[in-house]
Amino acid sequence: MTALPDLALFDVDGTLFDSERVWAEALALAMEALGERQRPERLMALIYGMAWPDAWRTLRDAFPRALEGLSVASLGRMMVERFDALFAARPPVIRPAIDLLRRLRAVGVPCAYVSGSPRATIAHDLRAAGIESLLDEARSVPSDDVTRGKPDPEGYLLALRRFGADPARTVVFEDSRVGATAALAAGVGRVCVCPPPSAPAQDYPPGVVRLASWDDFATP
Repeated sequence: MTALPDLALFDVDGTLFDSERVWAEALALAMEALGERQRPERLMALIYGMAWPDAWRTLRDAFPRALEGLSVASLGRMMVERFDALFAARPPVIRPAIDLLRRLRAVGVPCAYVSGSPRATIAHDLRAAGIESLLDEARSVPSDDVTRGKPDPEGYLLALRRFGADPARTVVFEDSRVGATAALAAGVGRVCVCPPPSAPAQDYPPGVVRLASWDDFATP
């Protein structure tokens, strides 16, 4: 049996929640309000897994006329308003991932998140799904706590420092190429990905473990 990790770090959007598609729907609604009609699938393919500042730059380059004169904060607020409404209507929980989180906590493995989303949004989502007690939110790393998003390793390095954890004995669960790249760059010993069906096709870097299902990660 594979040894249990000393620490498990989870991405949020696309890993615990199938929320990348919800963000894409929220973005499509925000863009439509600005006079730019785009399919959520196209928008998701453009910015999948990116931290918001990086996503903003990509969107600004792709849609300069629609976003002319708009700030990153303004578009962010438009998205969050629409995202919260969509999420509350039906929290897109990835149940097998939550089951794995519960199993790891049951055997004493500390768990936290490292995410490109802001703290307030994540806190709202965790409470809406009733899983806030499963994660150490105080030592988790939202986008508020870093200056560089994934694929930069800053978020994962900060989480490792907060827990005083050995990267070699840490496992990361991700869904995106940029997230997996960030975890590997932080020296994490095991980086596992199990993207939801809604995720676009991605090429993962060498060293990443592709799980066919969340049940493939064995716990006692």
